[in-house]
Amino acid sequence: MIDTGNGYIEIFTNADGEHRLGSIRHFALLTDDVDSLAEKVKDAGYKLIVEPNDKVIKSVPEYPIRMAFCFGSLGEQIEFFSER
Repeated sequence: MIDTGNGYIEIFTNADGEHRLGSIRHFALLTDDVDSLAEKVKDAGYKLIVEPNDKVIKSVPEYPIRMAFCFGSLGEQIEFFSER
């Protein structure tokens, strides 16, 4: 997690040493209320692929979040998360 001062950039890869050019696979958006935003996504006709849940991202220090995922129109995974 990289703090940009106005949000965070989450960087990860699918496998060690794997680098590909192409479309965005995943991006995360910080929100104040994951559950409310997840309902708005469903009301707009999109399916959640991960329902709202709590998780701790293994980092130093550990980073507790609430999160949900949906697919965007180009097949990218969109994550909504809030800090815990």
